[in-house]
Amino acid sequence: MQQERVTPEGLIEGDSITGRFARARRTLIDFGRSHPTGAAGGVLLSVVILLVALAPIISPFRFDRTVGRQLLPPFSEATLEEGTLWIGSDELGRDVVSRLLYGGRVSMFVGIMAPLIGVAFGTVLGIASAYFGKVFDLLVQRLVDTVLILPGIVVAMTITVAFGFTVPVVIAALAVSYSASSVRVVRSRALTLSDMQYVEAARAIGSTDTRIIFRHLVPNSLPVSMVLVAVSVGAAITAEAALSFLGIGIQPPIPSWGNMLTRAQQSFDLAPHIAIAPGMAITLVVLAINLFGDSLRDVLDPRLRNVR
Repeated sequence: MQQERVTPEGLIEGDSITGRFARARRTLIDFGRSHPTGAAGGVLLSVVILLVALAPIISPFRFDRTVGRQLLPPFSEATLEEGTLWIGSDELGRDVVSRLLYGGRVSMFVGIMAPLIGVAFGTVLGIASAYFGKVFDLLVQRLVDTVLILPGIVVAMTITVAFGFTVPVVIAALAVSYSASSVRVVRSRALTLSDMQYVEAARAIGSTDTRIIFRHLVPNSLPVSMVLVAVSVGAAITAEAALSFLGIGIQPPIPSWGNMLTRAQQSFDLAPHIAIAPGMAITLVVLAINLFGDSLRDVLDPRLRNVR
């Protein structure tokens, strides 16, 4: 057991802000050394998130403003405003770089929020299903079976067509599939946790079911839930792009990488760059998320820590 060291100020080493920062830095360094591909994916993902977050500041033009002629090639000069169109212009003369940045904000927001909401709801429902068991568990599992029978994209399409093509509806539609799949995974984890001695001790001292679930079972299920979120973000971004590409996702004038591909297919022969740019953005982000998610799973899942 590592001995605690006391600083001259009387603080236990690691309890100060500086100590916590040093510990976090060591953790990141160790993660990078043991999982270099995951670290590379995390760095690439962080860069993309930073770029799309700063889109209003670093974007050369407004995403909805016509700044030049239609379908200009890359490195062209804007004809209606000052500036360079680094990836050219689209079919309406709008800057592709600006639309990539603003479209990334929408795609990344949907891709992150949908798994977060879905997995959070599925975590609580899966734990409650395992904890209460009996009729409640049976009803929840049959409901999950009903949702999982249908492909996730079909469920999302049905919800968006029924309730509209807005960002909140798309997030909710994608979250339904992730909540159903996470119920199964988290339930199996919660079944093991429910038999632990600390849960039995909590029952013995009179803790309520709600306290046991949220004080003991949920925190101990978080590593599984975090992995589920990490590996689902890439699929959510791809699903949002698929919905937008089919015309039943995010609708113009709000840009997303998916609806950029939809509009690009009409002019692909004349200007392939307007399709290649969002396609490459989706590919790189999903690759980065998958690399980082796989490494995070190896770190958080104790069964996989000593495999490699």
